[in-house]
Amino acid sequence: MKAFKLAFLVLIFLFPLNITNGLEVSSSDGVSNYSINRSITYQVEINFTLTHSSGANGDYLFKFSRLNDRQPNSSLTQYSGPYQESELQYSSIIGSDNDPFIYRDKFNNTYDVFNASSLSPSDTITLNQQYEITLNEVFFNDINSSEIGEYDTSNEMFSLYCNNSEVYYEKDDININATSYSIVNPSDNLVVKAQKINDWVVDHLEYDDSLPAQEMGAKWAYDNQLGDCSEYSSLMITLLRCQGIPARKVTGFVITTNPTIVPQVGQEWSFYTRSNGQSTFLGHAWVEYYVPNIGWIACDPTWDETGDYFNYIDYFHLNLNIGAWFSIPGLPDDSEFPHPCIVYDVSSTFDYDYNLNLKVISTDINITEIIVIIVIGSIVGIVIVVVALLIRSNRKKRKQYEQFSNH
Repeated sequence: MKAFKLAFLVLIFLFPLNITNGLEVSSSDGVSNYSINRSITYQVEINFTLTHSSGANGDYLFKFSRLNDRQPNSSLTQYSGPYQESELQYSSIIGSDNDPFIYRDKFNNTYDVFNASSLSPSDTITLNQQYEITLNEVFFNDINSSEIGEYDTSNEMFSLYCNNSEVYYEKDDININATSYSIVNPSDNLVVKAQKINDWVVDHLEYDDSLPAQEMGAKWAYDNQLGDCSEYSSLMITLLRCQGIPARKVTGFVITTNPTIVPQVGQEWSFYTRSNGQSTFLGHAWVEYYVPNIGWIACDPTWDETGDYFNYIDYFHLNLNIGAWFSIPGLPDDSEFPHPCIVYDVSSTFDYDYNLNLKVISTDINITEIIVIIVIGSIVGIVIVVVALLIRSNRKKRKQYEQFSNH
């Protein structure tokens, strides 16, 4: 038994020293108490083509979400942890009637907006972009009450993310509001309140991946005790807002649904969506809540069902939009993943092909080193066990010999 314990301890001490940075960071940008454990840098290529099939003078408006730069010193994402460091390397839009422009909404999401108002049959319009994006595995460490600052409730974030009951975030619903106060204690600090609410949502809801793409909202999720990632997020956000904690939804997609994968340089993932409704995108939603002096903290209550995703985000979550539910003029609100957004004349018919490819170009995870550590640790463990068994066998033989000699 001692031999097995010793082998286990050898592995514990060898393994973490080599696979994580554990870099604790304090920031003057209003974000602190987080660690960047591991990072993966991806080259991301986006290729979109729309071909007009029929209808006189095809008229289209396009709105493409850019992959946000999410870090403390970004002018767009103030107080954000460094979940996604994004650099647009090139962008080419061919076939637009006028110069494409960048649109920024009230949540500081950015979009490429362009149009084509006179496409003839077989005419095309294309968008090609390339990003270099580093996704960081970010964990917010144990936060003491003394480290938490005071809210400035006059800040615009309260009008955007806290004060108002709105569609899909019904904080004034009497049952949701009462439940929020039953979950937490008045003396709990903001992070403890958030954790209790996260845990309650995970326990209250049953995951259902057969729900339609249409947004259902917090009240529906609360009443039906069902949801997918959107309902998990909407309910957690609403319960947090009931406690006066600014909270918002983050939408995008995940690169894989298997978070145990260790990405390697050269590894690739490809996703597509077609005008015929076929899609391989893994659309996803999660949560950020704001704590003064600490910043916006990411949580994924859906993935917390099977892992530990409170105050933690990994390098597989790729962000497109932050904020509340948003609508696109001319499009029905029937999808929580409206990417790409295309507004068109109902008399037009068209085909489009949207492809996104990710390739790992660098990582601070040395897979060879991990394998070597595992092998060495296993060998050491086996040797210790064998030695222990030999010692035990020799002791047994010696004891038998001594008993025989005494007789």
